[in-house]
Amino acid sequence: MCVLAPSLVSPFASFLLAMLTLGLREFLTIFAAGFIHLLYRYRRGNGRSLPPRPPGWPIVGNALQIPLTFVHLFYQDLGMKLGSKIKEIRPEITRPPNRMVVEVIGVNWLFSLLPYGEEWRGYRRTFQQHFSTKFTPREQETTIRFIRKGLLANLYQHPQKLNDHVEGCIGGLSLSIIYGIPVQRCDDPLVRESNEAVAIVAGAASPGKYLVNVIPALKYVPRWFPGAGFKHWAPVAYAKLLRVRDLPYEEALKHVNDGTAPESFVSTSLEYSKGRENFDAGKERIRKAAFQIILAAVDATISSIMTFILAMLKYPDIQHKVQQELDSVVGSDRLPDFSDRENLPYLTAVLKEVFRWNPIAPMGIPHSTNQDDFYEGYSIPQGTIVMANTYAILQDEERFPNPKDFNPDRFIENGVLKDDVLDPFVVASFGFGRRICPGSHIGLSVFYLAAASLLSIFDISPALDQDGKPINVEPQFIGASLVSEVLPFPYTITPRQGKNVKALLQEHLDVELL
Repeated sequence: MCVLAPSLVSPFASFLLAMLTLGLREFLTIFAAGFIHLLYRYRRGNGRSLPPRPPGWPIVGNALQIPLTFVHLFYQDLGMKLGSKIKEIRPEITRPPNRMVVEVIGVNWLFSLLPYGEEWRGYRRTFQQHFSTKFTPREQETTIRFIRKGLLANLYQHPQKLNDHVEGCIGGLSLSIIYGIPVQRCDDPLVRESNEAVAIVAGAASPGKYLVNVIPALKYVPRWFPGAGFKHWAPVAYAKLLRVRDLPYEEALKHVNDGTAPESFVSTSLEYSKGRENFDAGKERIRKAAFQIILAAVDATISSIMTFILAMLKYPDIQHKVQQELDSVVGSDRLPDFSDRENLPYLTAVLKEVFRWNPIAPMGIPHSTNQDDFYEGYSIPQGTIVMANTYAILQDEERFPNPKDFNPDRFIENGVLKDDVLDPFVVASFGFGRRICPGSHIGLSVFYLAAASLLSIFDISPALDQDGKPINVEPQFIGASLVSEVLPFPYTITPRQGKNVKALLQEHLDVELL
C-alpha cells in the first residue's frame, strides 16, 4: 500500500508561519511568490480527479491530523477508509528532501535522500562496485568472528546486557566491514558514537517525529520561537554526525596510505578509484558513502535481531522447533556457519515472519513524483509525496490472514519454502526498484547467522516476577523513528541443557579486540 499526499499541509499554513520571521520586503516578495504558487496549484489541479483524501481544515489543511508517532498505523487506517491501494511502482518516483535531516541539520549529502541525478548515480556505482550479489569470504569470516566473540561470548558471560551486546556486535561488525578497523569487544567508544549517529538520523528522518517534516516553513522560525527546540538540537547533531563520518574514514585512509589496510569497503573503493579522473572527488564520495552504509546497516540489523529474540520469547514452541532443526543439521559439537543456511528452511521461514511481523522501516523513506502521472483514473501531480507503507503491505489480511499472529507456516509447507507468497525479504524490507538497498544480501546474512547461533546454544524465555511466575511481555515498539525498534523487555537467556556451551565458546571468551 502506498500513500499519496499531494497537499496534506495547506501551502497557506506554511506561508503564515514563514511570515512570523520576515520583514516587509521579504513579506511582499514571498506573498507574491506564494500567490503565484497557489494559483499554479489551483490551475494544475483544476478539472483533474485527484486521489481520495480526508477532509481538511481551512488554512492548515490536514496538518493537524497527522500524528507524530506511529505514522504507519495512521496511514494504514486512512488507506483502508479511502480504499487507497497502489500495486505499481514507476520510474517517475524520486526522492524529496527530508526537511529535518537535509535542511535543518544540514546533512545534504546522504545517498538515500538524494534525488535522481548524476550525483545519485555516482554513489550507486560506488556501492555496486563493492557490494555485488556475493558475500565475500572476508566478510563472512568477519561476520562469524563478531557473532561468536562479540555476541555469543558476551551473552554467555553477561546475559543481562542483551541490548548492549547486540548493539556492540552489529555496530562493531559494520565498522570492520566498512572501514577495516579493529574495535574493542566490549563498549568500544567509536561503536557507541556510531550507534548514536544512527539513532539521530533515524529519528530525524521519521515522517512524523518533527513537525518541520510536515510543515516545511517551520525551518524559518527563530530559535526562541515556541516549539523550535529542534533548532537548538540540530547543530549538536550535525557535529556528532560529522565526527562519526570522518573519524573512522581518516583512520582507514591512513592504513590505506601506509599499506597496512585490510580488505574493506573503503580500501577496495579507494583502490578502484586510483588513477581515475577526479580522484579527490571520488575520495569524498567514498567518505560519505561509507557513513551512509553505517546508517543503513546498524539500526536495521539490530532491530531485526531484537525482534527475533522477542518473537522467540513469546512463541516458545516455534523456538523449540528451530532448535530441533539446528540440532539435526549442525549437531552439538560446533556452531552454525554459512554453509548450513540452505539446509535450514524452517529457520528461514521464521526470519521471513520476523520481517513481516515487525517491518524494519514501516513507512520507508518518502518519495515524490518528478512529473505528472495518472493512475487508475486519478491525476498524480508532479511533486506528490509517495510513501510506501511497508507495514500495511505486510499486515494485509488478504495476503496474510490473522496478520498480528507470529506464524512462520505462512512461508513453508512440508519442509519446503513456498514460492507463491509475498516475500518480506524481497518485496518490502529493503526498498523498491532503483532505490533498493545494494547491501541487503549482507544484512540478511548477518541476521541469519545471529539467529542461528543464538538458538543453537541458548534458550530464550520470559523473566520471572517476585513470585516466580513468568512475566508476560506485550510487544512494544518505538513510534517516532524511521526504524521500528523493539522497546526493552524482560527476558532470561540461559545456555541450553545438553550443550557444552563453554567448550564451544572457549576460544572466543578471552579477547579484547575484534
